[in-house]
Formats: sequence, structure tokens, C-alpha cells
Amino acid sequence: MNNMKWYNIHDDNSPIISCRVRLARNLKKYPFFAKLDKSQATEMINEISKTIVRENGFYFSHIGQKSDIEKLSLLEHHKISLDLLRGDNPRGLISSVDDTIHIMLNEEDHIRIQSIRPGKNVRNAFALANDTDNLIEEYFEYAFDEKYGYLTSCPSNVGTGMRASYMVHLPMLEVTGKLPRIINSLSSVGMTIRGLYGESSDPIGSIYQISNQVTLGKPEEEIISNLENITNQIVQNEMETFQSKIKKHKVFFEDQVYRAYGILTNCRQIDLKEARKHLSTMRLGRSVGLLENELPNISIYAIMMNIEYGNLKINTNSDFLDSEIDIVRASYIRKVLINPHNKGE
Repeated sequence: MNNMKWYNIHDDNSPIISCRVRLARNLKKYPFFAKLDKSQATEMINEISKTIVRENGFYFSHIGQKSDIEKLSLLEHHKISLDLLRGDNPRGLISSVDDTIHIMLNEEDHIRIQSIRPGKNVRNAFALANDTDNLIEEYFEYAFDEKYGYLTSCPSNVGTGMRASYMVHLPMLEVTGKLPRIINSLSSVGMTIRGLYGESSDPIGSIYQISNQVTLGKPEEEIISNLENITNQIVQNEMETFQSKIKKHKVFFEDQVYRAYGILTNCRQIDLKEARKHLSTMRLGRSVGLLENELPNISIYAIMMNIEYGNLKINTNSDFLDSEIDIVRASYIRKVLINPHNKGE
């Protein structure tokens, strides 16, 4: 298995950036999240972490003991959720050394296992998450009902407790106004499209998450197959829309791509929204062979991720003022795009 961090694997030729499988679980011996007091939460987290970390390949961290910047960087790398970031209750994170598995403790449920893999490897992501789930179940009894399946804090997760998703880049469906119709049609087949950080978040740089909504009464294989089929249809629509537009407006499109590259390699300050917009244009151009001689072998999405506030602080090892962030971001982007030895990690 390639253990390079998923966001650093360069594949800008496909609209599909990554896939994720998340399993929600609760322990039978503890009250659910809404009724769990701080002492019980602390006991539960300590019990789980000490047991699981005994297994080779995992490490644990108390989220509450991390700095705001460290927590923000974890969110920006999709290792934790907004709920775990904002919570004031005892909470933790167990991660595999190879960065393929992250287990959130005491988020909305006691345990949330997630695996993120690059590209279309959703079945590999499920296998990794399922293996981790089986490992935990060797030591702990889950809250489980023979009729309904795994019991969760939110009724929509009852059943398999699984959310499977693809992160996709859909600039053409966005700009042509086709997305609203697609989004409305997905609910009828138990799917949804959300923003970059999932529920209640907005798309950034034309990046969306396609995921299942229904877990009750559907086996994991059916959920994954439905997700693959729906995502393939949406991606095909994106690519066909792109091809039809580029045939009619080839010079205009090439101009937009090289303008975006020119701005990012020469600007001296740039805000996140504008930077994401230009990087999105560059990623689309790269998919048809533009910028091949100009760009280093780096994932455009990795750059998008690393110019967010928390990651930028860590990547530049800089305690810059908030008023200076657009200057620091521009400098970072120039260095990554111009220097082929800088991988943007």
C-alpha cells in the first residue's frame, strides 16, 4: 500500500480527489453523548485509547490539550470534524502512524472511525475502517439492536452507522448552473451533496462531497455501490460539460488557465477565496494537459489545503499577524509552484 498522505498524491486528471468511509459506534456500557457527563467521558476516552494504542500502529492525543492552530490544522486535513473542534467536553483522537485511519472519541458518538484514501479507492477505505472496527469490537461491546443495527446519537445514522463519500471537483457543473438540479435529485436515491467539510459547510474551490444519507436497512455493499454509481454519473456529466465548452471556447479557457497561473506565481498578497478560485482553474486546465511544463509534480488540492489558516501557520512555521496572512499565503504559493523540490507538505 502507498502510505503517502492521500492529499499529496498527484492525480489532477480526475474530478474525484478522494474518498472517505466513516463508521459511527457507541459503547453499550456508557450513556450516549447527550447524557454523558465529563467524568464518564474521560473514563471512556482513557479506556478506549489505552486499549487500542496497545496495538502497534496507533497513537493518541487529547484534543483539548492541543493549541487552537493544531486543532484547526487537524480539521483542515479532514482528520477531525467541526463538532470535535468546537466541543468543550473531553474528547480525543486516535490515529494510525501511516495516517490512513483516524478515530474521533466523544464527538456526536463515542467512536467515529474514518479512513480517507486518494481517488476512487472507496472499497479500500471501507476495508481499512472495517478492520479497525473489528479490532475495537474485540475489546468492547457496542450498542447494537438485532432489528435496527448499530445505535447512534443521530437517528439518521442508525443501521450500519456508515457514511461513505467522495470528494469531487465540479467547476463546470457549478459555473453552468447544473448543480442545483443534481442536488435536488439526489435525495430521492438516498444521497446528498455537501460542502468541503460536510454538513452545513460551503463548497470551496468548486469542491464538494457526495455521500449517502440512508444507513438503516441497507447493507454496506449496497451503500457503496450506490455511491459509486451516482458519483460516476455526476463525474461523467462534469467531464462531458467540460468537453463541450472547451471545444467552443478553447482559447478563452486556455487564457483563463494561464491567467490563473500567472496571478498565483506573481501575486504578493491574495485571500483564500481568490487563491482557491485560481487553483481550481489550474486543476481543470491540468486535466487536459495544460501547465505540464510549468507545474511541479504536486497535487493542486494539497496546495488548496495547505493555504488555509491553520496549515499555513504550521507549514510556514510563522507566527504572522492575521493582517499579514494574505501576504504569507501569496509567498507560500509562489514557492510551491515555482520550486519543483517543494512538495507543499
